[in-house]
Amino acid sequence: MAKRGRVLRDPNQGPGLLMVEGRQYPFLMDRIWRSEVPATPGLVVDVDFDNHGNLNGITAVSKSQTGRCEHDAVRTGSGAASPSEAWLWANGFLMRFAGSAGLLLCWLFLSAVSVRLAFFGRLDLTFWQILGYLNADSLRQVTDVTTSPDAGAWGFLGLLALAGPFLPLFWKNRWAHLAGILPLSFIGLVSFRIVAAMQATVASEISAGDGLATSHGTVHAAGMDLGTYLSTCLAIYFAVLSAKQFLVASKTRKAGLERSEKAA
Repeated sequence: MAKRGRVLRDPNQGPGLLMVEGRQYPFLMDRIWRSEVPATPGLVVDVDFDNHGNLNGITAVSKSQTGRCEHDAVRTGSGAASPSEAWLWANGFLMRFAGSAGLLLCWLFLSAVSVRLAFFGRLDLTFWQILGYLNADSLRQVTDVTTSPDAGAWGFLGLLALAGPFLPLFWKNRWAHLAGILPLSFIGLVSFRIVAAMQATVASEISAGDGLATSHGTVHAAGMDLGTYLSTCLAIYFAVLSAKQFLVASKTRKAGLERSEKAA
């Protein structure tokens, strides 16, 4: 008995997962997969069950068959997404939302850099506050504990970076997966700018004979804190996930092109 289903989880990273008529079924590639096409999340398949309701075989559905089903759905006025498609989209959205929300919370509330000032003791700065000092283009303002510059353009770039992992949900192109690298790239860019600004500040203070730079001053007493480590870990997670999805999409596209050339 064959039924139409959809792959929910990549079986190359452990047991795969199918959605058939609202029910989920785990499976292994080397036992019941009957196609040369790799099993990728979202792939439409025909699932064969034995008399006891166990999985007996899984075959990928060709794009022509999928297109005919979609055409029939439109012709009958049923253009709504299937439950499996809705589940996939919602699961992907929630996963990305949780990661992006965690990143934003780290940036806003957790200390990213600790600075020991000469006269005011220790000063903890969040990542968002650092963006404010970069936007003001003056690292020396960090010694003024009463100021808190607006993040401005740097804050806007940070929000765009957080939105990057959501792009594959709205743009069905394999290159869209690479947008998940944006959070890590943004953190790397900010780190580079901080180091460059510190070096410029030290050079200017030494040339001016400022005692703050030659003793245990602001720049020499800066160090990373918990917020930096957590946000970097989350950004690396997004980058690795996006790279993996891009490679899978590229592999699937290549396999599809090879099948088309053979058919021709």
